[in-house]
Amino acid sequence: MHELKKILTSKKELGLILVLLLMEFTRGAFFLTFLPLYAVNYLGISVAAAGLAVSVHYLAETLFKGAAGWQLDRKGYPVLLLGLLIGLAALLIMKSSDSPVVLALGSASFGLAVSPVWLAVISGVAPVQLKERATRMGLIFAVWLLGGGGGPVVINFFISHDYDLAFWLLIFLWVCALSVALLMIPVKERKTSESAGFSFWKEVSLMAQNQAVKKILFPGMFLQTMTGGILLPLLPLYAQNRLGLNPNQYALLLLAGGAAAAVSFLPMGRLADILRLKTLLGCGFAMSAISLALFSIARDPTGAYLLAALVGLSYAVVLPAWNNLLAKVIPPDRQATGWGVFSTIEGMGIAVGPALGGLLANTYGISSALILSTILLAIMSCFYFLYPVEKVLIEAG
Repeated sequence: MHELKKILTSKKELGLILVLLLMEFTRGAFFLTFLPLYAVNYLGISVAAAGLAVSVHYLAETLFKGAAGWQLDRKGYPVLLLGLLIGLAALLIMKSSDSPVVLALGSASFGLAVSPVWLAVISGVAPVQLKERATRMGLIFAVWLLGGGGGPVVINFFISHDYDLAFWLLIFLWVCALSVALLMIPVKERKTSESAGFSFWKEVSLMAQNQAVKKILFPGMFLQTMTGGILLPLLPLYAQNRLGLNPNQYALLLLAGGAAAAVSFLPMGRLADILRLKTLLGCGFAMSAISLALFSIARDPTGAYLLAALVGLSYAVVLPAWNNLLAKVIPPDRQATGWGVFSTIEGMGIAVGPALGGLLANTYGISSALILSTILLAIMSCFYFLYPVEKVLIEAG
């Protein structure tokens, strides 16, 4: 609670948290709910074009994150303000056009716009040199989940009345985020002696000089996000075909998992500041593996809801601890760049996972993808329990 009080009484940190909340709420509402329905039902655009727009948004965000972090380390928060201005322009352009090409380009520009936000928040509110940063990360993850999960749900109430009203609401929320950034976040220019441009592979090579990063963290972050990505396109089908859940029950399933994670992030973040990270990572991945294994034998909605809540809890156990582990190898003066590079690698795992999951499901059935994810999570749990990761990172650094 002490760290929470510090954040709430800091104008800059509270401003960054509010920007993250408004950004994730708007982005989640727009791309996960509003855009597919708006494009197909209101503009008469094909489902394929709508799907392409959503894909290019997340691809652009992933590709630009490293460069966005590099610019943040050098220019400071003007980069965040520029991103929010680009996002507002992208929303207004997409509002004024019914062209699929404009929709795709606007979505890509929106990806560029949001790429510095998470990096600015994590480096500004939970800097790597802070002793109790995992507690702060718990709050950041809770806000991130609240915005990203609440937006797609709330926007439905406005879509049911009028698409134009829903679109203008999203634009208004984005203007609010921009206003918060202008009024609460100090604009300070940072100057460094570096003049060379950004190179993603150069930054990767610099980090890979630490052998523990090269051999443990890089493969780990890719594998972990890939494991989650394997299940992304298959969960709705599995819930419908194997668990017999209707759309409303599936929404409750997601709500159970999301709510459990949201309420657990803050206390789990606090634990990550107290307990050994390898213990939390081992327990978190073990809980995830057990939850998925039990999903394969679940047959009623109540059991599925409880297992979804357990998955959400395990997610909350892993994320702050894993984030704190990564923070041990990021230089304080280059932290936005470091987080940007790490986020790009994690994004690659998310991109590969759904394709692999779809291929497995098509060839061997949906259960095969569930089994593979369970095995991978169990292996990661054993690895973190048995391998002295923190000690190796310190020695390698």
